[in-house]
Amino acid sequence: SSMINLLFLIKTWLFPRPCTTPEALQTRTCCPLLNGSPCGFSSGRGVCAPHPARDLPKPVDYRVNWPRVFYDSVCTCWGNYDGYDCSQCLPGWTGSQCLQRHHVERKEITDLSDSERETFISSLHQAKHSPSGRYMILTSNDTTVVGNSVFHNTSVYDLYVWMHYYSAKSYAGSENNAAHRGPAFIFWHRVFLLFIEREIRELTGNQDFYIPYWDWTRTNHCNICTNEYFGGVGQDGRIDSTSQFSKWKVRSPYLGIICIHSDAAGPAHLIRNPGKDPVYKTLPTAADVEDTMATALFDTPPFDKTSRKSFRNKLEGFEFPSDSRDLNASMHNLVHRYLNGTMSLVPTAANDPIFMLHHSFVDKLLETWLQDHGEATYPDSDHVHPAQRAQAYMAPFFPLRTNNYYWGRDTQSLGYSYKEHSLSRPAARNSGTRGAAGRHDCKNILNN
Repeated sequence: SSMINLLFLIKTWLFPRPCTTPEALQTRTCCPLLNGSPCGFSSGRGVCAPHPARDLPKPVDYRVNWPRVFYDSVCTCWGNYDGYDCSQCLPGWTGSQCLQRHHVERKEITDLSDSERETFISSLHQAKHSPSGRYMILTSNDTTVVGNSVFHNTSVYDLYVWMHYYSAKSYAGSENNAAHRGPAFIFWHRVFLLFIEREIRELTGNQDFYIPYWDWTRTNHCNICTNEYFGGVGQDGRIDSTSQFSKWKVRSPYLGIICIHSDAAGPAHLIRNPGKDPVYKTLPTAADVEDTMATALFDTPPFDKTSRKSFRNKLEGFEFPSDSRDLNASMHNLVHRYLNGTMSLVPTAANDPIFMLHHSFVDKLLETWLQDHGEATYPDSDHVHPAQRAQAYMAPFFPLRTNNYYWGRDTQSLGYSYKEHSLSRPAARNSGTRGAAGRHDCKNILNN
């Protein structure tokens, strides 16, 4: 098998469903009616307002100066109201008027009781197979041609998959993107987790649904790659047939990107070969975490994957600790590489449900570092890529949020906290090799 010619790459965008009408697109306005008025204005929820033009270079990509490529006016929500139409509550609030505090405690995945684990996993299955009533995706291979765009329904979970692809796709002529390789990396993913948590809460009616974290420093193998959790793994990398996750289909803008799949024209299945890549055969260790957490500066010039002595870059995994074990990736990146399959490919990574648990742990580490570095600030520099500058809006979120909006808003204020693992950390880690080198038919193109 071979990778599909990238000339056939399809561009995708995420749109609030009410903003996909011809009128909304022609008037360049995304201000859906709520309680009879745009953005719920008559009931004091928000107002339809032009979003201020930022002092940024002319966009060369639709994610830069978001969302001006599509809309001139969007909802600005008041008080504790939130959402593209101000119908939802800000994270950390609930009730009909969004005046009641709401809080969940994210636990480590192996600390969940049987019923908690089963509820979480069943909620994921429901999200995977339930259409989103709130969003649609638009696909096009050339938006300059009138009528060359098509809106599609998608499931709640697959919406989340598309969002990650949308942000992770590199800008033309560079390695930069909207949510990786720069200071927005950890905050974009924090908002991303809050987004899917809220969408699944609305779908299931369970307001206490939350995404657990996976502490990969506590194990020398994928201890959640079992049928009890996210599916055991067979020799071919396919999920064990007795796990419901074996039936999950991978959504990808590339046709047949998972080359192990025999029918390249159809959706591929989840693939994992944990520890079988000879280059990325170990998980990050507690020592790696300690080295990262000891970094004094949040980010450093040039604010990309080459940054040195940067907490963000170490956590992302492009800057290796001194004891790197001859690795070519560390921390966040190493976990993606270690799983060696769907998680290791940028366009498909979020298809694997382990993705959200991995990023929940990354978010936990971020919160710990921020609590210990109250003097730190979000970089304010022209060296930062335009899409990740402090005052640039995060794509593709509504209502608009700047990249530095969540700086200074701790997890308690956002309605969640992290419960420490119930067991003491193992005293020793087996750093030996696990598994034999796997056969690789596809180029591993992870850049998140």
